[in-house]
Amino acid sequence: MRKTNILTAGAVRHRCHCVLTIILLFAASSAARAQTSHFASAYYNRGNERYKKGDLDGAISDFDAALTFDPRLAVAYNMRGCARYHKQDLDGSIADYTRAIELDPHMALAYYNRGRARDSKGDLDGSIADYTRAIEINPHLVAAYNNRGNARNDKGDLAGAMADFDRAIQLDSRNALFYNNRGLVRRAQGDPQGAIADYDKAVKINPRLAVAYSNRGNAKQDVGNLNGSIADYDSAIAIDPSFAKAYANRGLARLLLGDRTGAEQDFNLCLALDPGLRASLDKEIEKAKRRLPAGQ
Repeated sequence: MRKTNILTAGAVRHRCHCVLTIILLFAASSAARAQTSHFASAYYNRGNERYKKGDLDGAISDFDAALTFDPRLAVAYNMRGCARYHKQDLDGSIADYTRAIELDPHMALAYYNRGRARDSKGDLDGSIADYTRAIEINPHLVAAYNNRGNARNDKGDLAGAMADFDRAIQLDSRNALFYNNRGLVRRAQGDPQGAIADYDKAVKINPRLAVAYSNRGNAKQDVGNLNGSIADYDSAIAIDPSFAKAYANRGLARLLLGDRTGAEQDFNLCLALDPGLRASLDKEIEKAKRRLPAGQ
């Protein structure tokens, strides 16, 4: 079923990953200290601290130094890849993750991180392969299920995506993002009520998750609950006043209710925040107008 509001806020991929990376790296750091020189360990550990503080250039410099002392320090390649990823150097990060994997083929986190970089480059098949390998090595790497689910959803593999989000929720039933992402799949499968149930869980767990309110508003539009959808967009905007797509979708709901003035205000606010949405928004406005009663 074709939706009139394609301006879906979408899936959330990476919001929890920095914490996950650091947790795993403390364990990796202990292993590194046991097998590398004093200087390599010192630079590596200082690089971690700089990375956590957001000093990406300083972190890269330290990981460079660590690798000078120990060119086989796989965890340093992995972490340098993370720093390069956050500097938008996707090719450099992939090269580092690949080298980490060559040195340690059982480093699940390096596969996961490379999958994330490949995903960011639009290489969905490559990212899925990396997430799958990460899961094979560590079946409890919950973020890999979430990201593989998003990649599968992007490829149109809704059944595979659903299975991944189900597993992610089994492993971490208190993660609001996983319910939000599964809701997207359910809506794509033509199950708006199931999607609404997932968004309900997401906002119950995290009442500040603006994207879940906006997506629930979209699903409510699907079932004809336009006033309910507007209330959800209101909540999303109250949490995040810069949420351009929420303004767009609230405008569409207002247009369908015959509130052209309110709709126009919302469309203007949307485009002021994100002019790049104009083409998509114009298409959705035309679709909404065709649904209006004659003469309205």
